Amino acid sequence: MAPLVAPRFTKRFRRLCQVAAISGTGRSQQVVDGLLPVAMVYGDGPWREPEDWISAIESLFGLSLPEADILAARDRAVQAKTLIYSTFRSQYVLSSEAHGATMDQIQSGEDLERRAQASWLAEVEHFVSDQSSDALWSCLLAYAGKAFLSHGMDAVRLLDPSASEFADLTGTDAPEALLKAALSESGLADSLLPEISQAIAVFFDGRNVDRVEYVSELVNSTFNFLALGLDDETRGSLAKNAPALTIFVDTNVIYSIIGAHANPHDAISTELFALLKENELPFKVFYHEKTLNELEKTMSAAGDRLRQLHYTPALSRARLSYPRAMSSIEMRYHQLNSEVATSVDIFLGRYSNLPLLLAQQGFTIFRESDTSQEESRKRAELVAEYKAYMADKYPSHREKPYATLDHDVAVWLATANRQKPRGKGPLFSGALLVSADNILRRFDRDVLSPAYGSGTWIVTRPDTLARALRLFLASSRQSDAAFSQIFAMPEFRGIGHDRNEIVSRVAAYLATYADLPEETATKLLANDLLMSRVKEADRRDGTFERIIQEELVRENEALLEEREATLAQMRRVASNVKQEMANISGQLSARGESELVDRIEKLEQLISRGFPMNIGKVVMANEYSGGYFQNTQNQVGAQGPNAKAEGFTQQADQRQLAADMPALALELERLKEQLVLAASSSSDYQAVAEIQAAREAADEGDEGGVGQHLANAGRWALDVASRIGTSVAEAAIRQALGM
Repeated sequence: MAPLVAPRFTKRFRRLCQVAAISGTGRSQQVVDGLLPVAMVYGDGPWREPEDWISAIESLFGLSLPEADILAARDRAVQAKTLIYSTFRSQYVLSSEAHGATMDQIQSGEDLERRAQASWLAEVEHFVSDQSSDALWSCLLAYAGKAFLSHGMDAVRLLDPSASEFADLTGTDAPEALLKAALSESGLADSLLPEISQAIAVFFDGRNVDRVEYVSELVNSTFNFLALGLDDETRGSLAKNAPALTIFVDTNVIYSIIGAHANPHDAISTELFALLKENELPFKVFYHEKTLNELEKTMSAAGDRLRQLHYTPALSRARLSYPRAMSSIEMRYHQLNSEVATSVDIFLGRYSNLPLLLAQQGFTIFRESDTSQEESRKRAELVAEYKAYMADKYPSHREKPYATLDHDVAVWLATANRQKPRGKGPLFSGALLVSADNILRRFDRDVLSPAYGSGTWIVTRPDTLARALRLFLASSRQSDAAFSQIFAMPEFRGIGHDRNEIVSRVAAYLATYADLPEETATKLLANDLLMSRVKEADRRDGTFERIIQEELVRENEALLEEREATLAQMRRVASNVKQEMANISGQLSARGESELVDRIEKLEQLISRGFPMNIGKVVMANEYSGGYFQNTQNQVGAQGPNAKAEGFTQQADQRQLAADMPALALELERLKEQLVLAASSSSDYQAVAEIQAAREAADEGDEGGVGQHLANAGRWALDVASRIGTSVAEAAIRQALGM
């Protein structure tokens, strides 16, 4: 095989070129997609949760894959109909076509290996005739594996006896050192090095079609491995050449980092900033003094509320059933207290010195210098514009207090003042603000950055930043031993179909940077790679869909709050009416007007028996007649003690649910996440809101409410529930639809 270019660059830069070439092809996704069916062909399952595939792949290949990657691959396979959920077996199964294609791929790889091995052994038998065929093949693969692991695609030329550019290699990566290690592992004597070296050269001389194809698959296998994780040297080179960046961290992200948040989805924030600290990227992380002030006030207020009652574990569990009115710190307390009785003071003690806690995370406080009148005026104007923006775009959202608006604007201005005038993107702008606040992020994109900033977005989500920096930060998940184990396996080297494209891209990279010093070339290539990942991360962000979903949920919450307020007002009116009637009755009785007293008592009884007042999905009979009754099924003629309905025929309701509410709530949460990903119309997002409402009703044990919301969600929600294997949710929706 002819050299791609003159080998002026070091092995490290060549490996970096290969990483950049692979990153632009979606190879990592291809590899994970290919590993799932292989695991299912060999394993017994059951195949339900990501952990099932993770453990099978680790057992078969020695590879450790992230849960998020497995979950995404599973969803893609379901969408492509190569993976089908079997309700009979309560697990996923491969389609017959996918099973057959996987078996054909494995068989084809095994056949190619047999032909390549047979042709080689027949050709070299005359000078290694006294050696075992198995030992020779084992030595060849061990040597090739070490060469590809050390040199990547360049190993093809390294193993070619006509390639002289590697002759001056020394150390453990030199061909002779690699071959000695392979001889030792295969049980062959070092004295055989000349003969074995000559035999291996024959395998890579390019004269046999089967061997050429086999070597191409070994290159493919190397690309597959590089796509799943970087070696420490390459990742260190990337990190060293990342751009300098100042990061401001918003309050909501800090909650996650210090363990004061109750949302498990925010774990990405903790992992992200721990990796930033561990990898020593040229990033400086700050939190604004206003953020500290906001944190301390929130903690103090939450502590005051928590101290108003003595919460036992049972009471905390009950409180968690109604989470809407709680701050994240209160929810976190109740989660801990529901498991182990914990005093409020002990719980808040860990947050008593927030600056110290944040300093241990590598965060530095940012204090403002004296603010000029002009700066104060500008901030006040932006706060007013922020408030107007929220009123226009998010009318149903709870209004943010002035102090919160002022905090957001102050942190944004501090970040904007540290941006470069013409950054190529957030990571190259010199500064960014990491926040989980979607409204602030939208305000930044729509108003702040275009009109008052450099034009480059300033606010970014922690998960977006984590995806962009994944290659730069990810811990090395794959070991050298794993590569040696799977390097030549037909199940692994047969995955992926773009190796020629990657080879061409590597050649293009090397040719592009050929006339530059390696240090400059490395920096440019690292930045180019990071830029492409930033764009990819932003495209995958899905913020627009999330904002729509969250707004639907907020709108639903606003309607619920409006309904509760109306009910409270009606209770007050009813109480006042009853009190006034009692006063009038007393006065009439004192005057001896017994006939009028009797008429008032009859009127009170009539009211007590009940005019049912239907508000939304809630019916309230007068609370003095014995209570407050919920109706979520529409077919109500009368409700409450002694209430009657004349001339009304009520059909039996077939939608009474026979479901475990906690289990249903968990599956509805998962179903909602899948619906959000697939939603594309207003009716789809309305179904998302109905599933969210059903999930909240399930948390409260309101079976009627669950049934009505599931019925409103409709057939699309049922189809998705069936596809993703949420059997409890699927059964509940079928019941709600009367199926």
